[in-house]
Amino acid sequence: MHSKPVRPAKVKFFLRKQQSTDQQFRAVSISLAQRDIRGAVQSILSSCALSTQYVDNLATKNVSSKHKISIQDEKWDANLWEDTFRTVENTPPREDTLSDWVKRYSKDADERSKACQPVRDEISRLQEELCKKLQLKDLVWACGWGTSHFRGCLQSFQSLVTHHPEEMEILAGKTVIFGSESGVSLQGHVVLNSGEVRHNWLDVIRNLLRYEIPLKRVPALEKALSRSFCEIKVAQRLFRPELLAEAYESHLRMLTTSMGDYRARHQFPDEWPENMSDFHLVVEGEAGPLMLSPSGQFITPSSCPISLLVSFITANLQEARSRLDHYVADVKQEKALISECMQTFGLLSLDKDDNVTPSECSQCCRQLLKQIDYLRPFLQNGRIRITHYYSLLSDGEMCIPWNAK
Repeated sequence: MHSKPVRPAKVKFFLRKQQSTDQQFRAVSISLAQRDIRGAVQSILSSCALSTQYVDNLATKNVSSKHKISIQDEKWDANLWEDTFRTVENTPPREDTLSDWVKRYSKDADERSKACQPVRDEISRLQEELCKKLQLKDLVWACGWGTSHFRGCLQSFQSLVTHHPEEMEILAGKTVIFGSESGVSLQGHVVLNSGEVRHNWLDVIRNLLRYEIPLKRVPALEKALSRSFCEIKVAQRLFRPELLAEAYESHLRMLTTSMGDYRARHQFPDEWPENMSDFHLVVEGEAGPLMLSPSGQFITPSSCPISLLVSFITANLQEARSRLDHYVADVKQEKALISECMQTFGLLSLDKDDNVTPSECSQCCRQLLKQIDYLRPFLQNGRIRITHYYSLLSDGEMCIPWNAK
């Protein structure tokens, strides 16, 4: 090999989630910039939540230079690489139980929560002041970033209001949401990308009337698509952040055009009822899964071939009906269990991610309530978010998976 420096590399791949019964995968991104194989292997294993015990022990054994990557000759010991991964594969990772994890991190969570209280107080003050000054219905945080980032967005927004008061008058009576995109949502809310600068927010607000034009066309497009699908109810996904009207309009037009071409040559299957108004169809981006959601909604990308969509709906009509029937009861049960957990453990908050269904949330709440006597001392005045993973956030909120053992 030629002698030359090794450039840092970024690698992204997917790992099958452990204990997953539906073949779910999670994305893993790794930056490889280490100068030795031990550091590179440690980085890879840590990113994949795999044991680094074997590699960590190498440091105490005075590993010879032949076991390290050389920047000059770029040579390394293949046997060490193979032995390391062979050892890792044979060492199953320790799986936390819910009680173990809560006990281990409850003290840190309490300390972080108390330390972050001044930030939360300032957020409440800024929200109240801005809503009153602009006559907003609400000012909402719908982004995955932490509490400090929310405060920063509110401070930037307050500065924007101070320097451009006239442009802000158009926001009166509206809900402003800090999210991951900018535009107007299907509910008519003003969505500002929390990762953008104030100038971009100002541009959205100045052009708000233009952003609202697609929103006015959406009802007619949904009605047209519904008619072409035997009056099926065109709805929005129940577990999804705010969807922007401009993009949604484009998706509706694409699927409606495809359906028109299909209907010119084909009839719907005999298994379909004459009226499909009891079923829900959700149209999402151009690329995405064709699936039946846990709530019983048919979810399709706008680019899906109609023949494939029709076949999928036909095969899942009974299951969709069953899930729709159970959904209302699941939501009612979820609310009752959340309220019970809040009171029983004395929680300050109990929230869930958008992709956690009511039945999954209920299962997690039951698991908490089964361990009342043990968990109550650790969860008193705590903040919990039901997700798909364990994590302790910087503001003290404890994220626990809905299927925690």
